[in-house]
Amino acid sequence: MELMTIKVRTLTPDEVEILDHWQRADDAVSCRRARILRLSTAGWSCSAIAKAPGIHVETVRSTIKAFNEGGIIAIAPRPRLRGR
Repeated sequence: MELMTIKVRTLTPDEVEILDHWQRADDAVSCRRARILRLSTAGWSCSAIAKAPGIHVETVRSTIKAFNEGGIIAIAPRPRLRGR
């Protein structure tokens, strides 16, 4: 079974700026998500993106899908609630 290729949609200038900031941040989640989107924009396949940092291909696909559907807000890291 072959999976459908998913690519990130065209980034707006504001989104590019946010992703640049995320890639320079100390937060690993933000950095990883920014890298996923940047590599997808550069034409990398989901499996190639997943292999680079050693993450699961479904993490790559779900990140791209969430971004395409909801923009930056959909993939922005959320603070963890204590005790949960």
